[in-house]
Amino acid sequence: MARLTKIHANSISMALRKCSAKVPFNPNWQKIFAELEVGSVDESARSLLFSTEQLHQLNEMSAAYFGEELLKTSFEGTRAEVAQYSRFEKLANITPDEQYVLIKPQPFYTGIGAECSLRVPLDEITKLLESQAQTMTHIVIVENLDAFDCWQRFSATADLRHALVVYRGHNSLAKGVKALLQRLPNRIEVVAFVDVDPAGIQIALTTPKVTQILASDIQELSLIIKSSSSSEDFDMQHQQVKYMQQHQDDWQVIQQFIIEQKISIKQQHLLAFKLPLIMHNRNS
Repeated sequence: MARLTKIHANSISMALRKCSAKVPFNPNWQKIFAELEVGSVDESARSLLFSTEQLHQLNEMSAAYFGEELLKTSFEGTRAEVAQYSRFEKLANITPDEQYVLIKPQPFYTGIGAECSLRVPLDEITKLLESQAQTMTHIVIVENLDAFDCWQRFSATADLRHALVVYRGHNSLAKGVKALLQRLPNRIEVVAFVDVDPAGIQIALTTPKVTQILASDIQELSLIIKSSSSSEDFDMQHQQVKYMQQHQDDWQVIQQFIIEQKISIKQQHLLAFKLPLIMHNRNS
C-alpha cells in the first residue's frame, strides 16, 4: 500500500489538535485507518470515532510513522532540513520548485549558450531585477517547455530583447514563478507566451499581472489555419471556452478570432512556420 502523505499528516494533526472524537470517514481517513489501524468506524461507515485513549494511540503511532509528533511539528523548512528528523522528507512545507525559477540566460548571464537554461534561486532573480532596473522592462512567461527551450529561435518583437524569459512550470504555475510575480516592481510588464487556443488564453487570464499575450498577428495566424489549427483540439477545450466567455473584455480581438474560427494553434506551429511574434495588449 502507498504510504501516507502530507495531506494525511495534516488531517491527523488537525484531529489531534482539536481532540476530535469523530472525523468523516472519507478516502483520506480510510487510508489513515488502513495504515495505522486506530479508531472505530461507526455503524453508518460515514465516520471514524476516537476515544481519549485512541487519540493518544493515534498520536503515538503517527509519531512512529512520520518520525515526529504531529502535535509538535509542522514540517517547517526544506526537504533537506526535514530529513534531519523525519524519514518522510517530502512532507516539508517548502517544495523544491518554491525557491527557484527556470530562466533563459541571455542577455543577462553572458558566456552561456542561448540554447541553455538556468535554474536560479529566487533571491538571485530579485538581485537581477534590481541590477537591470534601467534595461529590463518585460518578463515573458512561457507555457510549454519545448517552446521555452527553443526561445532563441522564435522571431519575437524587438521590445523583448532585454526581457527575462521564464518557464511557467509543468501543468500549472510553478510556486517559484508565482512568488517571483508577487515580487515584481510595477515598472515590469508580464507577457504570457502561450498556445493560441482557449487553454492558452485561460493561462494568460489566470497568471498574475499579465498585461500582454505574445503571439503572431491575426492575419499571419489566418494563413496557417488550414495546416496547423486543430478544431478537434478546440472542441476538447469547452471548459476553457466557457472561462474565456466570462472574460470577454480581455484580449477581445484574439478571443474573437479563436472562438469564431475554432482555433487551436500551438507554439510549435508558430516556430515551424517562422511567424513573427508581437504583443497583444489586454485591452485590445
